[in-house]
Amino acid sequence: MRSCKKCGGPRRWRRVCSSCRSGSEKADVVADAAELAVETGLLSLIGRTVGGVLRLALRALD
Repeated sequence: MRSCKKCGGPRRWRRVCSSCRSGSEKADVVADAAELAVETGLLSLIGRTVGGVLRLALRALD
């Protein structure tokens, strides 16, 4: 368990403090979500590109 930054009381990781209701910093959560979206979007783009190249190669050989 971690301690709350505001009141020093115990709180669970990434959960709201039970005594003062202080939660995790929203900026960190938003940054993590944006990073994940960028990574997954980039991976899907690479997958589409590889699939397209393979499709073109199969059409050329056919």
